[in-house]
Amino acid sequence: MSAGLPTTDKIIYHGFITGESGVKISKSIGNVINPNDVVKEYGTDALRYFLLRETSPFEDSPFTMERFKEAYNANLANGLGNLVSRILTMSSTHNIQYPHLEFLNKDKEYPKSPHLENFDIKSTMDNIWNTVSMADKVIQTEEPFKLIKTDPTKAKIRIQALIHYLIDITIHLRPFLPETSFAIEKLIRENKKPEKPLFPRKD
Repeated sequence: MSAGLPTTDKIIYHGFITGESGVKISKSIGNVINPNDVVKEYGTDALRYFLLRETSPFEDSPFTMERFKEAYNANLANGLGNLVSRILTMSSTHNIQYPHLEFLNKDKEYPKSPHLENFDIKSTMDNIWNTVSMADKVIQTEEPFKLIKTDPTKAKIRIQALIHYLIDITIHLRPFLPETSFAIEKLIRENKKPEKPLFPRKD
């Protein structure tokens, strides 16, 4: 205001991170979680994932290590990480190249999302994981890893379609899980399966 510039015409109120059942995080209660410890064991993107998808953009949301670990194993280790490994194992084993890698070019504008325009990052993340689920369903129902033995041409088309799903996921993940997005993009360009899991399962 002192500079003579217009003030914002939109104010967003975010929620808070709480302990179990909405209890305020407090040292005296003992429900404090050090984010550095979480990052050290699970990685930065794993924590980013939880805060962006598993918590509400506007309401208070509980954070416990039990909830975090459950979401990590279900949606990162068994979900996204497993999908990347399965698709790129098929493509690299059978030397199936995707013909349109230019889709990965970083100078393209980020896909517009009405959810992002409304600061609803959780719904944006949900949409990305819907694509993960769709790709998983294609693998389960069409079984290209078996089809490659009886109809290589048809299997190649299916696997290329799965790589396209992976490219779409990678592009949409860029602002949210940048390290993971970069790692997947590198694997796609090199047509290599991960040497180690992107998200090792935690028992």
